[in-house]
Amino acid sequence: LVLLLAANVHISIVMWRVRMFCPSCIGTTTYTAYVRGAFAKAPTWQRRAIISLTGFSQKSFMVGMMVLYLLSAGKGMGMLFYHNHICLPTWMIYAALLLLPFAASARHMGSWQSLVWINVATLMGTVLIPLGFYTIIGTEEIKVPGSEVEMFSDLSLRHVLSGLSTFTFGMTSQFMLVEIIAEMKEPMQMPTAYAKVSAPFQLVMFAV
Repeated sequence: LVLLLAANVHISIVMWRVRMFCPSCIGTTTYTAYVRGAFAKAPTWQRRAIISLTGFSQKSFMVGMMVLYLLSAGKGMGMLFYHNHICLPTWMIYAALLLLPFAASARHMGSWQSLVWINVATLMGTVLIPLGFYTIIGTEEIKVPGSEVEMFSDLSLRHVLSGLSTFTFGMTSQFMLVEIIAEMKEPMQMPTAYAKVSAPFQLVMFAV
């Protein structure tokens, strides 16, 4: 976990340095334009190929990420209103309609600052609420008779890859880092914010 987070911070700061100090990348506002600037002196065929690959990979990742988040939102609504027996695709449609006004009106970073704090509070709640509940009530009240809790389970290749995939997915900000830097009021403060604020927060949330 620490190694993945360190690699994430390192790659992000390297990208920031290229974005801020490479003459052909200064002022770029999209990941594709950033790559075009970085390969400005490369052969034409190479530059075109990498730009096409970059655009495809970024858009594919964004679509996959939005589908995953929409699936999570649909499952969350289904759990919240568990008395209503509605299929998951319908819950996903309801979630999309609920989020649409925010997505349509948030054209720039900071448009909905309250959502940022709600997101932080939600992340902390998913960790602190169960821990608080178990501390007060204990686990015996919810433990299934005859079940056992193992602090460490036997590692398998499937479990290791699944865990690594989850952590890696949570540390893939590079696909939208250029757009974030372009929206920042003080982009020179990005390394400080990323290494001293974002990285420790991610480490605590993932570890706990």
